Amino acid sequence: MSFRLIALILAIFCVGTAELSPSGMLDDLSSDLTVSLATAGLLVTVYALTMVVGGPLVTTLTTRVRRKPLLVALLAVFICGNVLCALAPDFYVLVAGRILTAVVHGTFMAVCVVTAGAMSGPGKEGAAVAATQLGINLATVLGVPMGSFLAQHYDWRASFAIVAVLAAVSVVLVVAWVPDTPAPQVTAAHEARVFRRPEVWGTVAVTVLCSGGMFALITFMVPLMTGVGGLARDWVPAVLLAYGVASIVGSLLGGRFADRGIDRAVVSLSWGLAAVCVLVWLLAPHPVGVALAIVLFSLATFALIPGLQTKVLTEAADAPTLSLTANMSAFGMGAALGSWAGGLLVESGSGTRVVPLGAAALTAAGALLLLGLRFTARRSPAGPSPDALAESVPVTKR
Repeated sequence: MSFRLIALILAIFCVGTAELSPSGMLDDLSSDLTVSLATAGLLVTVYALTMVVGGPLVTTLTTRVRRKPLLVALLAVFICGNVLCALAPDFYVLVAGRILTAVVHGTFMAVCVVTAGAMSGPGKEGAAVAATQLGINLATVLGVPMGSFLAQHYDWRASFAIVAVLAAVSVVLVVAWVPDTPAPQVTAAHEARVFRRPEVWGTVAVTVLCSGGMFALITFMVPLMTGVGGLARDWVPAVLLAYGVASIVGSLLGGRFADRGIDRAVVSLSWGLAAVCVLVWLLAPHPVGVALAIVLFSLATFALIPGLQTKVLTEAADAPTLSLTANMSAFGMGAALGSWAGGLLVESGSGTRVVPLGAAALTAAGALLLLGLRFTARRSPAGPSPDALAESVPVTKR
């Protein structure tokens, strides 16, 4: 791995931690800010919705900006948002900080992937792009448990403060190590034409539904383990650490499955994730059982993500930056849908106990839509297959 990629990996770790950490400290946020658990869950929903709108908008506005100054500018906005979160005196200021942080998320991740590919030598672009996934894996392995630990033993604000400091360090590394690659000459209007294709929108809808199932459970998995399963709060960081390790294993397995056939992989893995969500529901009342099921859920979730991302990229292979941003927006829309739906279930009177069933239903809907897309593709005139296109598209995992 090139040392220059370390700057991008650290920055992606910061962005991933900022996005995911509230799910590991909802109980503490709810208690300290005197809001309901479902209201605290809106911190995930608001972040995701901002990604959906902000990503394509910021990408369109910055299409002609050189990549290095763009990375620095986006990180500066990100740092300001996390400082605002760390200093937030109430829930509404915290929401404002989350919005400021999320508005640059999609564009930043897309530019990181494109920059990683540009920095690599001939024939090594795919490996360089794949290496950036390490940032998200580290956010899952270290960032989320860190946030949960700090919230329990110190103050949830400390997590946002540490992320802001690390992001400032990554700015220095980007300035020192990342080459200033020119902006692409392709216009945003040219890239936008790819979204006229119905198969692109269908694939995005699948990503929304499947990621909705993921985030319905991710948002409320800690209250599920402690409130329903009776797991001691001191064990939560350890379970989240195991969750993060499982995410790395799942990503590796999912990447291999996707290489063997994208359509087959996403269909089988989406049904597998739905089945695991049902298993979480069955084991929810048992502390050890629910902890093990949550780790298995991480394995299934991160095995599916590479296939979903590859399928979106292959369907929109001629729109590199905008398609990557749209991919982030699709996951963001799913996160908003899932966290909102999970909140509705929590407040319905059934509590967090039924959230895994809601997650299973959303994921199964995505799997059914995938089957519909495959059936339609087989009845349509023959064209380049997604599996063939995948060979020419670098895979990035969220």
